Amino acid sequence: MNILYVLGSYYPAQQGGPNNTVHWQAKYLSQEGVNITVASLKTGLTEGSIINYNIRLNVENNIEGVSSIYFDYILNRYFSFRMYFWLVFNIKRFDFVQLTSYFFPLTWFAAIICRIYNVKFSIAPRGELEPNALKYKNNTKKIINAVFLKYLYRKACFILVTSEQEFNFCKFYFPSMKFEIVPNYIDMNGISLLGQREISKKSGVLYLGRLHPKKGIENLIAAYTLLPPKFIDKNPLLIVGSGSPKYENELKSIAMNSDYAYNIKFLGHKQGVEKNIIYKKSKVLVLPSYSENFGNVVLESLCFSTPVISSKYTPWKSLQDGGCGFWIDNTSYEIKNKLEIVLRASSVKYTSLAENSYRFVEKNYSIDRNIGTVKRMYIKYIQN
Repeated sequence: MNILYVLGSYYPAQQGGPNNTVHWQAKYLSQEGVNITVASLKTGLTEGSIINYNIRLNVENNIEGVSSIYFDYILNRYFSFRMYFWLVFNIKRFDFVQLTSYFFPLTWFAAIICRIYNVKFSIAPRGELEPNALKYKNNTKKIINAVFLKYLYRKACFILVTSEQEFNFCKFYFPSMKFEIVPNYIDMNGISLLGQREISKKSGVLYLGRLHPKKGIENLIAAYTLLPPKFIDKNPLLIVGSGSPKYENELKSIAMNSDYAYNIKFLGHKQGVEKNIIYKKSKVLVLPSYSENFGNVVLESLCFSTPVISSKYTPWKSLQDGGCGFWIDNTSYEIKNKLEIVLRASSVKYTSLAENSYRFVEKNYSIDRNIGTVKRMYIKYIQN
């Protein structure tokens, strides 16, 4: 069984959630005996990651057991002629092609080639069809979808979504299509439950992710400034991530104009060990998004025994059932109220929250426990 993944950025790049989750899926499928190839652009690769993984552009690399090709481009990522040529001459070798992204032109091109060669494929929108995501460049996207994409993607074997929430958004556009719900499973190899001593030392309120208006970060800053001073003094607000300079400056201006500017820290983009240490030391993560098809940061945080407060625009109602966080209305007062519950919790109560966080992910979202489900899904469509 030969499967090709096509996407715009791939591990060890850290441009977004699919970089890691697609890699973990490909890595564990390879261990299950599936022949996996990843065709990606070089987008997001740092000089350090290129050296550490001995990556050569435009040829096959072995990335933790996965055959991975990172294609160069001219001017910007829309002009990767090497990748376009490679897809034309190689897609027909595969039994199945998994496409990631909905509005990215590279995905359109790959879908067209699949149709020409009659190669089975599926499309993973990755949240791009959610209403709050479509607000940005909405008219352009609507026109492209109406006159072109909805017809192109109808030939897909199925639409791959990561949650029931994403399914409900996507089925409006493809009411007669088949859907498969596959969460973004996480690789927990090397991550263990923190001990009580480490848990007791946790402090700080964390936001980690892209800095974008749809993430609702303003609500978190407002909520933080409503907390009693005794909680603020012991728990800095850490905002980890990057975005457009204009929006970053807007957030920094909001923080600077508050009474607690001294304890609101903008740390920029972090990845790898640095990012994991921040998760490990933080008391609670807040994801106040207005649009989130999944939210990989939730699982990453829980892995490091850090409970999560997530908005109802995310698919994380199960946090409450798992005793590891809250699923709330996206208002500053609701965020503040739940922050106060976590920050004033007794040592016994908080330790329970932290331990439940790790166990929740280990039980429900560990990739090594669930890779058989993914493999069986692809076999079903390849053999039909």
